Amino acid sequence: MDKRFISLRFAAAVAALLLVSKLGVSAETAAPASAGSPASPQAPQSALPPKIDPRADHLLSRSCEGLGSSKAFTFHAEIAFDKVLPSNVKLQFAAAADYAIQRPDQLAVEFHSDLGGKQIWYNGTTVTILDPPHMFYATLEVPSSIDGMMERLEEVHNLSIPLADLAYSHPCEMFRKGVIYSAYIGVNDVAGEDCDHLAFTKNDVDWQVWLQRTGRHLPRKVVINYRNAPGSPEYVAVLSDWKFPESIPASVFRPDLPKDAKRIDIMKVKETKP
Repeated sequence: MDKRFISLRFAAAVAALLLVSKLGVSAETAAPASAGSPASPQAPQSALPPKIDPRADHLLSRSCEGLGSSKAFTFHAEIAFDKVLPSNVKLQFAAAADYAIQRPDQLAVEFHSDLGGKQIWYNGTTVTILDPPHMFYATLEVPSSIDGMMERLEEVHNLSIPLADLAYSHPCEMFRKGVIYSAYIGVNDVAGEDCDHLAFTKNDVDWQVWLQRTGRHLPRKVVINYRNAPGSPEYVAVLSDWKFPESIPASVFRPDLPKDAKRIDIMKVKETKP
């Protein structure tokens, strides 16, 4: 669950859907010397080895394997995300999104937030992004797989689709990338349901996930904290209404553009990372 969460990745009409973050590394402050004694140089300490909790790793793998083996699924997300103003005042906004994934080459997202909305359609050859409030859309030719499409958007156009890590053919590969710490926190509540609560840390991001304890062990909640970004903004998504049909109608992945929508170049849709 890296910068694609986005990446996962939330701050402006376009960035709210096309979130990615490349965050700086903050300096650590050394502890003061003991009172009453002169400060003395301390021997340099080597970095602590990664601590990966086997239980957390097993539970995440079990959930990822279930999603990775599913040919088609849909889910709903209720989202809260922070926007840090230049004055360092941190504001929170709300959003909702609906996802439809059919492997290997179809994806659709409908996203609405306090800051605007986006719709995305991917049909195996092109990805189309519509900005309904501004009546603009852009279309781009991309590789013929969900994995390839998202990698192309990220690498070439600096764009990513929030929560789309769940659509990768091997979701855990994305989640584990760069993890230096993980822990099993315990059994905690999400919307009245007991879930296994896991925590993970990367160099610049802390993230948590709550997984169902029964059935497909699906993700029910995700929290991402960008601790090295100004104001440490946070992203929270509660996932629900999971469905696993045999197939999803092709019309779901076909762009449904308003008559008055104007086509623009994909580069004009790109936003800087918050």
